[in-house]
Amino acid sequence: MINDTIRLQHQQIRKALQELQEDVYDEEEVLKNQLWIALRIGTLSGIILMHLKYEDEYLYPRLLQHPKEKIRAISNKFIQEMGDLSGVFENYKDKYLKIPGTIKTNPAEFIKDTNAILYSISKRVEKEERELFPLLG
Repeated sequence: MINDTIRLQHQQIRKALQELQEDVYDEEEVLKNQLWIALRIGTLSGIILMHLKYEDEYLYPRLLQHPKEKIRAISNKFIQEMGDLSGVFENYKDKYLKIPGTIKTNPAEFIKDTNAILYSISKRVEKEERELFPLLG
């Protein structure tokens, strides 16, 4: 049950990451598709917030009470790491969505920041699936 829910959410995250990445490959495209890109960032934000709520309220509290110490330790490590990534994503989202036109102001910086956050989220999803899920069976 847990694995099915998380795997579905991870699929949704991967799809949103890919869709955003497809629009952020050069400055000309960023300038041309600024509104579409902002919508994709908003979509990704909604998916990630839903995922984090599930992890914070259901998944990790259960894992922190798991009978195996290794699962509790890895879960605690993931919680600490995700807090940083969550904050980084929120800062990214605020930087580019709070004030209209910010993406257009410096498209090169936007591309760099977007690639960095997409990479971090993607690596986090892979790490959960590689290190945590196999322990859950």
